[in-house]
Amino acid sequence: MADGSPMFTMVKSQDLGDVPEGMSDKSLGLMNTLSMLCSFHSSEDLASFLHSEMFENLTRQGEVWIGFEIGLYEDHTKTFDVFPSKKEVVFADNSATGAFSENLYRCTVEKETAERLEHWYSLVHSPDARFE
Repeated sequence: MADGSPMFTMVKSQDLGDVPEGMSDKSLGLMNTLSMLCSFHSSEDLASFLHSEMFENLTRQGEVWIGFEIGLYEDHTKTFDVFPSKKEVVFADNSATGAFSENLYRCTVEKETAERLEHWYSLVHSPDARFE
C-alpha cells in the first residue's frame, strides 16, 4: 500500500481445546501476543508468519485447539477464521465472499497462501464489497 498502512490484522479469537502440554515459554509468549490485535503489511508478510517455525511450534501440535481471525486493517468487520492443525492451516470464510472455493482454503504452501490472502483482500477491500 502506498501510505505504508498495514493490510491485515490477526488476533486469537477462539479456544477450541486445551493448550497442548509442554508448550515452550516462547510459544506461550507468542500466544499472549496474538491475543492482542496484530497487523501485517502485506499478504506475503502474513503468509510468511502463518508458515513460520514460530507459528507452527505454537499452533500445529495436532488437532485444532485454537482459532484466529484475520481481517482488513481498514475495516475490522471484514474477517475470516483461521484454524491451524498439525498438517495445515484452514481459512474459513463465514461471509462467503467467494475468495475461497466452498468458502474454505487449506494452506500448505506459503506462496499459495499469499496468493489466496491477496485475492481475499482484493475482493473485500472493494468499496462495493458487502458482508452479511
